[in-house]
Amino acid sequence: MSHFLFFILIISILVTGWLTRHETYLSPENGLGYYLGIIGGSMMLMLALYSLRKNLRFMRNWGPISYWFSTHMLMGVLGPVLILFHCNFSLGSTNSNLALVAMLIVSGSGLIGRYFYTKIHYGLYGRHASLNELKEMVKLNKGRIGKNLKLRSRTIERISRFEKLSLKDTGIILSILRLPFVTVLSHFLYMSVARELIHLLKRYRAKNVIDKDTYRKSGKMAKRQLRTYISSVSQLSGFTAYVKLFSIWHHLHMPLFVVLILTGVVHVFVVHIY
Repeated sequence: MSHFLFFILIISILVTGWLTRHETYLSPENGLGYYLGIIGGSMMLMLALYSLRKNLRFMRNWGPISYWFSTHMLMGVLGPVLILFHCNFSLGSTNSNLALVAMLIVSGSGLIGRYFYTKIHYGLYGRHASLNELKEMVKLNKGRIGKNLKLRSRTIERISRFEKLSLKDTGIILSILRLPFVTVLSHFLYMSVARELIHLLKRYRAKNVIDKDTYRKSGKMAKRQLRTYISSVSQLSGFTAYVKLFSIWHHLHMPLFVVLILTGVVHVFVVHIY
């Protein structure tokens, strides 16, 4: 929830800045606009500290890596925001435009990398998931669906078909293309199985096998277990593809970051020398 509120706050600030860009409150050459550029540029430069913390031996005891990562993410958002206000959401000279475009590309790349990261880790700052762990999770969650209810054989077959189709071993391209279909299938599977689970509970309630309170709690638990199972299958379905995509992204992101630093240095040099 806090990440969502932060996202809304940043979007609101950017929209406000865009709508007031012609009011000339800020100037990139002097005053607050100039200092926003200095601070924003410094934040973008400090993004490299996270990579250094991970790879340099003498920095490995400098606090938990999760703190460095969260700071890296925060600076990766605030830095570009400050720089956009620095340039007043407008284009300028050739060197400043190159630096701006490089920053926007790196920022966009960072958001894509964040998405891939969350698909192969437990949470935004969690440890890396493993294929065997996810398989065990699917197996465990499947066994919990309607544990104390007798599902129809065709429903069990439908669940098995969904799992087989979602987890079929394919290449990375087909795995990626399959993801939206798995999402659609999971939606329909949830609706049909949840409807049967509630129908079975209603039958038990009508026969006074369970009381009203147990019926309500059992219904919520059954739906939650079904959602958990479908979520675990969906996560496992795209895991291999996302691992590969994250690796490709990582090899592309670093050169882009180097280009950003170079264009930023050239921009600062040109501004202060000429």
